[in-house]
Amino acid sequence: MARPEREIGWDDALIDRARSLFLDTARRFNLQYDWDETSPVGAACIYPVQSGLDFDLWLSLDADEFVCSGDQWYASLSPADDENRWELIVQLVEGLITGDARLVLYKAIGWSKPYWTEVQLQIDGRWKSVSTGAGCAIPPVVRPTIIRNGHQPTVGMFRPALGSLLMLIAIIGMVYWISK
Repeated sequence: MARPEREIGWDDALIDRARSLFLDTARRFNLQYDWDETSPVGAACIYPVQSGLDFDLWLSLDADEFVCSGDQWYASLSPADDENRWELIVQLVEGLITGDARLVLYKAIGWSKPYWTEVQLQIDGRWKSVSTGAGCAIPPVVRPTIIRNGHQPTVGMFRPALGSLLMLIAIIGMVYWISK
């Protein structure tokens, strides 16, 4: 089924806006980039690790969902066509490069990949989560790693994954209740 012409124009304008953001960001921060023409999204760009960027950064736009990701993390913001949300997207992209944004990766004991990811922006001197991943830590004990461009990664203390712990207790309770 064909989309109305109005939708096609809106979609194309948002893709052009994303491509301009990717290109302007690369120019302003003197970053090398590659267009990813193989991804099944409207626009995708990769900034590899390089001077001025401590981690790979992949940016994409699919319909009205903006995604930025790297090794073992991702952030998703939508709707990208909302003006306030777009300003947050621009701030996030710039923040990941300037260090005004950070990644908090929560890994369960014995796991190499995070079960939960937070992408945070520094706003008014405080860290505010703008996107979170989802998952369940088993065992429900995690250790956060904070990654911030231009800074050494820091590893936090082990602590309980309260959401995972509550979910496990609920599952055990349901199994007990059903088995009675």
